[in-house]
Parts: sequence; structure tokens; C-alpha cells
Amino acid sequence: MRSRLTLVHLEAVVSVAENLSFHQASLQLHTSQPALSRCIQGAEEAVGAKLFDRTTRNVSLTPAGASFLPIARRLLMDFECLIEGVTEYMDGDRGTLSIAALPSLGATLLPEVMCEFARTWPAVKVSIVAPHNQILTDLVVNGQVDFGITMKPPKSEKVLYEHLLDDEFVLICSPAHPLAKSSSCRWSVFKKYPYIALSPTTSMSLLTQQVFKQLHLDVEPAYEIDGLRLTGQLIAAGLGITAIPRLVLPQLGQIDLRVIPLRSPAMHRSLGIVTREGRTPSVLANNFLKLLQHSKITATK
Repeated sequence: MRSRLTLVHLEAVVSVAENLSFHQASLQLHTSQPALSRCIQGAEEAVGAKLFDRTTRNVSLTPAGASFLPIARRLLMDFECLIEGVTEYMDGDRGTLSIAALPSLGATLLPEVMCEFARTWPAVKVSIVAPHNQILTDLVVNGQVDFGITMKPPKSEKVLYEHLLDDEFVLICSPAHPLAKSSSCRWSVFKKYPYIALSPTTSMSLLTQQVFKQLHLDVEPAYEIDGLRLTGQLIAAGLGITAIPRLVLPQLGQIDLRVIPLRSPAMHRSLGIVTREGRTPSVLANNFLKLLQHSKITATK
């Protein structure tokens, strides 16, 4: 049974072939001549052929050695390329980063961060999905994404939460609405004016309903809309008002609307980074999260 050919064998063969001297090759490889001779012998046993003719004065390649030399060089070059590739992955210069983010965050926080990330790490592929809150957490727990950017989840042994920012709820109305010039509004105005509700499956709708319940407000929606752009169009047409987090505003579309702070109480949703408990973040993830943490400083300005 032949012995296995190793990288050490390949390096020895190439060095002896290039120097045509065991003495010079041993110096280049930082080894002794007897050890080098044993290594060449091992290479010859592995390939099943004599690679060098050696006398007291000369070293030359045999026909088999001449045929094997370019193969040895190519194998060493391929190995070096593979190592460089692995190093790039380990250093975060190459690879794929998978992120799950609430749609509102994907439309506001992420574009700026992704531009900076792409400039710094152009060879990294970034994949982003924008599911609802509960599905997002499941993707993190199942390891389908590197991390999620979402509302603060209930305490769990499966995920870790790092706070990023607070996103305040605001009232949205048309410029012609009676509330348009208000400096702030109470939540009780939703009893007085037609209320346009978002789909009850959204986290924003659930939080709004919690406030209504807390204030004992029995608010019946005039419209229930599954889609932020349509919601914005209905508000612009004067059909009602709604309450949404400030970071959601760009998703209403490029239309003229009034944004009024809501008080009594001032309501915020806590947004942050969710990672799986016990999972060490990749270098790619850490690089992206550092940029994201920096971006939160200007996110709500």
C-alpha cells in the first residue's frame, strides 16, 4: 500500500527540483539533509516512481520527476489559493451574510448601512428577508439567518436581544385635516375621527390596540388596510387618520401628509438586534452590526 502524498512532500520535491541541490533545498526548507532525503523518499513511494537521480556531485530530475514537477507546483498553488480563500472568509472579506429585518427597518436603517458595508467589503453577498415579527424570530432561532432586527421579543432562552433604538408612534393625517396644525395629539382623538387600522397581524397594529385597551378606548376602525402605501393614499384623501411608528413613514410613499406626536401616553416600540443564544456571530455579522450600531445615532433625526 502506497503512503499518502503530503504538502511537505510536494514542497520538498519542488525545492530540490528548483535548486538541484539537497543542501540548498534543506537550507530553504529549514530542515536537515537527512530529513529532506527521507521526505523525497516518501514522495517517491507515494507516487510510485523515482523522481531524482542523485550522485555525490549532481542532482537531476528523472523523466517521471520532470512529469511530476508541474503537477506538484499546481497542487501547491491550488492549496495556497484555498488557504487565501479561507483566510478571506475568516477575516470577513468574503462570504454570505443573511439578515432578517422588519420591513420598516429595511426601508430606513438598512440602505445607508448596506452602502457603507458594500464599500468596505465588496466581495460579501448580503441576503435580506423582511418577514413579520414572529416569523423573523423563528428564522433566527432556526439558524436560517445570522441575526434579526426587530421589536423586543418576550424573554426567551433561545434568543438574545440587544437594544438599538426606540421608535415613537405618531399620528398621520392629511394637510387639510382639522388636526393638521396640532403640535401634539392625545390618543383619544381616534374616537372622534375615522381610524384607518393596519392589518391586525402586524406588530404595529397590536401595539396600537394595547394603547387603546390601556386607555379604555373603544375604537372601531373605519378601514382596515393590509398595505402601508394604500394606507397613506387613503389618509392623503382625507378618509381618516392612523398611528404608526416614525420609522415607518417612508413606506407610506412620497405623498404630502402631516406627522403629529402622540401624547398621553407617549408610545414607543423598542427595536433591536436578535441573535440565537449560544451561536457565535460570524466576522461578517459583527462587521455589519458595528455599522448598524453607529447608524442608530442618526436614525431618528
